[in-house]
Amino acid sequence: MADDKEAKKVLLGQAKALGMEVDGRWSVDTLAEKVLEAQEAKTEAETQAIKDASDTMVFMLRDGFAVEDEKIKAGTTAQVPEWIARRWYKAGVARPAD
Repeated sequence: MADDKEAKKVLLGQAKALGMEVDGRWSVDTLAEKVLEAQEAKTEAETQAIKDASDTMVFMLRDGFAVEDEKIKAGTTAQVPEWIARRWYKAGVARPAD
């Protein structure tokens, strides 16, 4: 019972951070499902925003991840947002594509 209360407290904190409206009647399991769905939707939206902002061609010197689950392999070119390209140039991960 104490574990459920602690889990619900953590999940409510996550829900608040995600801007979710929570129905007080939800069980811990339902709340966990809803939080997971909201986290996945947020990740998808962030990934799409990065892809939409990709405007700079880079040549990869090392493997890199512009978005969470998509590896860009060394020796290939990719299009990424300018702010990621600048970070990668500084870190030696990529150079401007010719």
